[in-house]
Order: sequence, then C-alpha cells, then structure tokens
Amino acid sequence: MAYHDDLLEQAWFLAQLNLPDDPNLPDDPKQVDLRRAVSAAYYALFHLLTTEAAQNWKHPSQRNRFARMFDHGRMKTCSSKVSSRPLPAGAAEILIATHLKLVADSFVTLQQARHTADYDNSKVWSRTQVYETIAQAQEAMDAWMVIREEETAQDYLLDLMGTR
Repeated sequence: MAYHDDLLEQAWFLAQLNLPDDPNLPDDPKQVDLRRAVSAAYYALFHLLTTEAAQNWKHPSQRNRFARMFDHGRMKTCSSKVSSRPLPAGAAEILIATHLKLVADSFVTLQQARHTADYDNSKVWSRTQVYETIAQAQEAMDAWMVIREEETAQDYLLDLMGTR
C-alpha cells in the first residue's frame, strides 16, 4: 500500500479509537486521537500529490528528494487559484475541471483543518467532524485518480511547486 493510503487508513483508525461498545454509552473520544486523524487526512492528500509529481522525475533514486521540495504555503496558494477559476466550456473539460477543483478546494480546507487541529487547543473536535474531514480527503484522492493523467492535472502538479 502507498504511503498516502497508509495515512488515510491511519486517520480512520485514530478517528475510531475509544468507540463505546454499547451505543447507549456516551461517545467521548480523546481529542489527541481526533487531532492526529485530521492531520493524517491532510498529509494523505499532500503526499499523494507530491508523490504523483515526483513520479514524473526521470531518476527514480531522486524522487523522494524531489517530493520533499514542495512547500505547503505555495501549494495552498496554487490550490486557491485553481479553486477560483471559472469552469471551462465543454463537457469533458467541465468534468476534469470539477475534479481538479475538488482536489484544490480540499487541499486548502484540509490544510486549514490540520493547522487548527495541530495549533488551536481551544477547538474541540467531534468524531463526526473528523469523519467528514477524512471523507473529504478520500473524495479528493479519488477525484485525483480520475484526472491524474490529464494535462490540466499535470499542470497543477507543476504549479504546486510554485513554478508560476
């Protein structure tokens, strides 16, 4: 299994820790587990995108180093720009752009959620909120897999490096 898939699986695992056996008992998950689940969900999408970009690098022995060159802030800026683009004309182009917008929107939202989970101790996470966050990461990853070979998607990977 790929690292990004492992991270998503870990997010689900952490989110489900300390579930009561009896549905009549109160659901009182540990915040540390929920926070780490949110972080893992973001990093699942982050590592999917950086790994996909690194796969285009000619020398396999350098791909891990290449993937480490990505900057979270630049990636958020790029994703925000993609989110604000109008949809193109044409059915095929709309489908690709819709999937790409889902990936980009999710990247921005998940990064903000990760910052909140990691740095805002006043925020109390519910298990439901965390499930929704993880599901958003999964939906974005699924959308990426549909469009990953499209030129627009490959341009996005370049743009994530801050090349434009």
